[in-house]
Amino acid sequence: MLEHLHLDRARKLISLFGEPVIFHCHHYNLFLQQTIEDPEWIDGVSILRTAAQEIFYSLLQGAFKTLGVQQAAERLAVASQVFGFLGLGRLELQASPAGGEAQLTHSHYAEGWLSKYGDQANRTRPIDHLAVGYVAAALDATFGELGSYTAEETECMAVTRKDRCVIQATRLPRPQALVPSPGMGKPIERPAALPKPVTAVDYDAVNEALWSLPLAGDERGQIRAFNVLLTRMPANYCNRIQYRFLEELKAVQPGLQQVAEDLVRESGHVCVFYTFGNIMESLEWETLVGPMLEKDSDWIHGAYAVASSLGWGRWQALEVVGDHSCRVAIDGNYETNYFLASYPRADYPACYFAQGAVPAIMNLVYNGNIQHKPILDQVFYNRLFRRGGLFYGKETKAREKGDPWCEFYAERI
Repeated sequence: MLEHLHLDRARKLISLFGEPVIFHCHHYNLFLQQTIEDPEWIDGVSILRTAAQEIFYSLLQGAFKTLGVQQAAERLAVASQVFGFLGLGRLELQASPAGGEAQLTHSHYAEGWLSKYGDQANRTRPIDHLAVGYVAAALDATFGELGSYTAEETECMAVTRKDRCVIQATRLPRPQALVPSPGMGKPIERPAALPKPVTAVDYDAVNEALWSLPLAGDERGQIRAFNVLLTRMPANYCNRIQYRFLEELKAVQPGLQQVAEDLVRESGHVCVFYTFGNIMESLEWETLVGPMLEKDSDWIHGAYAVASSLGWGRWQALEVVGDHSCRVAIDGNYETNYFLASYPRADYPACYFAQGAVPAIMNLVYNGNIQHKPILDQVFYNRLFRRGGLFYGKETKAREKGDPWCEFYAERI
């Protein structure tokens, strides 16, 4: 599957069968899912499953067309292969036009939850909402059209502590009205002429080095790298669940809109702490980025060079004023590419993930002293992000409002 990844070097975007894909780790994926799943005023589980069915249907349609597979057995085999390649787990599908069964002998969400929380809590509800939507999408794309099938997880290893998850799919009397993915959305026409950053870090060299790594699911359907479980997540899945969550919560509980936005921003904090923290403590960082680091501000630039390698668009620190503030441009942010293809022009900045990620990088370097390789656990996270002197950020320019690129400012409060 690696040969089917398309790398847009200029825009720093990565796609698979016409769908943008981005790297995110299990800490971020679990936090964002829990944020959407927990509120009792909305059906968060439906948001998660429906979005997965819509986005993966589009991806699998592209895969079947590109690979020229027509037979049902071949299509189901490709669907299982794609699932594993993306780092979502090991999926075994048995299905006919009437429906079928899927078994996950490895699951990104269930095993991620068990590794993170399994010693502290017992889970009572199935967790594989993305996989449920994926199975329905696989049958849609194989036997019918979008919305033809529904699915349900009947066994979940996060609940049973057994060695598999089971998902049952059935055909509906008539298809649901679902919305396919917008694909690449509305990317920038050409990269902006941003000023060259003042740093010893060579952004392009970091990009090329990380793009050359063969990061793909192993025989268990897992991408283990940088001490985390990674996924090549379809960007539009993350976007769709994020924005639908905010829409639906606003519709039923308008007073919770600010809290909801803050929680989505917090997902950016969580992502930076675990993904970037572990990257910055890895041998790959020492080898590829370490020789370029001459001062603390170079760690900030190194982080943004890495961010530009993950399919997130072009991230660049424009100015780092020691441990006081940072100004960052994101040219072609994956959030905005989706937003502009899905909504009218915004009256407010809407890159919530990036709004949380930008100050978190400053916190990680200047408050967390990641240079000294602290132990990245929940105790350290609580101590780091719940004390005074933190960096807070805001989106000062936004493509979703008509600006040529998105710009963020983080400063110590």
